[in-house]
Amino acid sequence: MKRQGFIKGSAILLAMVLITKILGLLYKIPLTNLLGGTGMGYFASAFSVFTPVFAIVVSGIPSTMARLTAENYALERFSNMRHTKRTAFFLFTIISAAAAVMILTSDFLSRNVVGEPSTKYALMCVAPSIIFCTIMSVERGYCEGLQNMIPTAVSEVIETLFKLILGLGFAYGLMYHISDMYDKTGMIFGTAYENSRQAASAALPFIAAAAILGSSIASAIACLYILISGKIKGDSVTKQMLQRDTITDPTGTTAKKLVVCCLPIALISVIMTFANMIDMLTVNPCIKTAMKASPHTFDSLLSDKLTTDMLPNFIYGSYIGLAVTVFGLVPTITAMFGKSILPSLAESCAKNDKKAMQSGLTKMLIVTSIIAIPAGMGIAVLSEPILRFLFGGRETEIQVCIMPMSILGIAVIFLAIATPCFAILQTLGKPHKAIIIMLTGGIIKLFLNIILIRQPIINISGAAISTLVSEVFICALSVRSVCKMTDLKPKVSEIFVKPTYAAIMCSVTAVLSHETLTKIANLQINHRFVTLFSIGIGSTMYFFCLYLLCETPKNIVNYIFSKKNPQNP
Repeated sequence: MKRQGFIKGSAILLAMVLITKILGLLYKIPLTNLLGGTGMGYFASAFSVFTPVFAIVVSGIPSTMARLTAENYALERFSNMRHTKRTAFFLFTIISAAAAVMILTSDFLSRNVVGEPSTKYALMCVAPSIIFCTIMSVERGYCEGLQNMIPTAVSEVIETLFKLILGLGFAYGLMYHISDMYDKTGMIFGTAYENSRQAASAALPFIAAAAILGSSIASAIACLYILISGKIKGDSVTKQMLQRDTITDPTGTTAKKLVVCCLPIALISVIMTFANMIDMLTVNPCIKTAMKASPHTFDSLLSDKLTTDMLPNFIYGSYIGLAVTVFGLVPTITAMFGKSILPSLAESCAKNDKKAMQSGLTKMLIVTSIIAIPAGMGIAVLSEPILRFLFGGRETEIQVCIMPMSILGIAVIFLAIATPCFAILQTLGKPHKAIIIMLTGGIIKLFLNIILIRQPIINISGAAISTLVSEVFICALSVRSVCKMTDLKPKVSEIFVKPTYAAIMCSVTAVLSHETLTKIANLQINHRFVTLFSIGIGSTMYFFCLYLLCETPKNIVNYIFSKKNPQNP
């Protein structure tokens, strides 16, 4: 098993994230166009229930396994390292099976938690995936602890690829089947409908469930791959290495250690899901209040297909399906830097090498800022063109999301920087700090949601504003905590000032390019080409400014592509 350092490990995970995000968009965009705001409401509501359960059961496993594996490897406790893996498989599979059974009581959850009985089909389809994801997480964490990021990267790509193929395939296949059923019988699964509009609306929960079923099967395929790959390639632990270390901790002690390590991480993950849970619980009732206060504010959204009763779920589904989808792209990428640095950081902690810790953290913060700041600013200034590029044809949904996505673009910067900091706090043995920070940020968002969304002039933009305020708070405290715990004096100019200046130049260039091309374009240039060209010009300006201003990107490029790796960035 080949080990990689922080930069090369990050490069592997970054490449994986870029591939999976492209595949994810190829999945999410057609699905959003198929389901619309209302159907995405069912889809998002099911995942809003599933995600906290997933966070409790699964989210802590990869980082816990990576940390314990790295510590055992550094201390040359190879037998105990394998024993920990076997114990984790047994323990977490039992827990995940119990969680899956709980989700299968979907009728209760859909009626009493979501408040929308039709989401039960989607919940039933998503339940099995928690078992497959648990097994994958143990294997991924074990490999990551050995500083081998390839199994994680390949399994993620396989999972996303089959999600695209099966999820969309099942959704479109069921849509055509239901359409044919209605044309022949006037009914859908035994229920008669007066017209095709009612039938199309009634079909949405089933189509959303079919897409989720495809995702669950994709998780099963990826799980099978990583298990077979692990058996074939092994972990590079030889018989001689095992003979030098024959002592293992008692199974009960190991299980307790796994649970103790996972629990705080799971709590952090649950709190991180609060944003979606808070939106699910507050957006609909607050939009209803805003509609009562000023009904005419929402008149532009109403049509024959979208009645007043459907509007709150439509607005929520549009916001989650379009704006939040784009918002989540960048933090997913920067989270990989936290994942990549975790094994080396755990080894440095085990050896009490503070200099190595500070060097790794500085690199992580610089690389994270270099990606997060321009991406967030770009989303903020080009929100409408990006939405039209990704979701063209969904004009009403785009109308709902333009302003919220601009606000979320700025929030992206703070969330993307904070996300890897949480992994560091966990590795340093201070997960309670991350829990307190996230919980306080969630409370801020909850109160601001209730206050702002109820204002008709603000409505759904209130959810984005509350996210921005909470993320600023979370980012400031998480970075401060990491620096304080490691005695790190961050290079403010390298980490924040120079990338921000380059990002401003990038944003101005992109906006001017887009406006200029749009004006000329009574030339009939395709709007998607205009958006891509503007982003390309802006990105070129950014990298040019960054290359002139910062030394670190040059060192990183040399490190990745030089065979001798003469300079460690």
